[in-house]
Amino acid sequence: MTRAVIIDDEDHARENLRSILKANFDNIEIVGEGNSVDTGVVVIKNKKPELVFLDIDLSDGSGFNVLEKVGETNFHVIFITAFNEYAIKAFRYNALDYILKPIDIELLNQAIAKIEYDKGKEYITRDELKEILNNLINSEEDKKLIIKDKNSTSYVRIGDIIRCEADGSYTIIHLVNGDKVVVSRALKVYSSLLPESMFFRVHQSNLINLRCVKKISKKDGGYVMMEDGTDVPIARRRKEEFLEALENSIS
Repeated sequence: MTRAVIIDDEDHARENLRSILKANFDNIEIVGEGNSVDTGVVVIKNKKPELVFLDIDLSDGSGFNVLEKVGETNFHVIFITAFNEYAIKAFRYNALDYILKPIDIELLNQAIAKIEYDKGKEYITRDELKEILNNLINSEEDKKLIIKDKNSTSYVRIGDIIRCEADGSYTIIHLVNGDKVVVSRALKVYSSLLPESMFFRVHQSNLINLRCVKKISKKDGGYVMMEDGTDVPIARRRKEEFLEALENSIS
């Protein structure tokens, strides 16, 4: 049984989530609730939950203020938000679990199952919290991806990515300083995650930063020379769309 608390400033929202959890998740026990930053901090410290359902926008601050005041986050967090897609990208960059209002039971199930499946998953750190806050206010190119492997955590600025290259079920992220970061996630994940205004998938194996295009050649069926000197082929069926995307990124 997973001990959980709900922190949301809307009474009906807490009641709705509580009802959904009670009806559909026998493995979740709600041990407390909070309706503000202060009450949220108190309930977490007193009840010591393993899982916190945390609303982002509270009447006296934000869910992030709760985490800052709690200090050590030795529990998992599923964020609850009514934010738009632009803000949601900030969460996705950090590989955070979140659900949108109104709550979709299937998506809630996926978020809970993900945590239940990976009990060894690390809790959110203060550095990660800082990057989440920055991602909510920074421009697209200054937002950061948090990339974890077994031994380290990398913070990759979006604007420093020259291209992402598919390598089977892995992705190699090439950076402007020449470094490479290998991630155990498919290229399609980054194709949907990174901003369309900056990145374009010119080929099945390559997603490029449009702002790092140095030259376009018509030789050998067409390819793009990137700022790091790499030649990336352009798929014939994507050429027209690519040229349009490149023009839009410049204008």
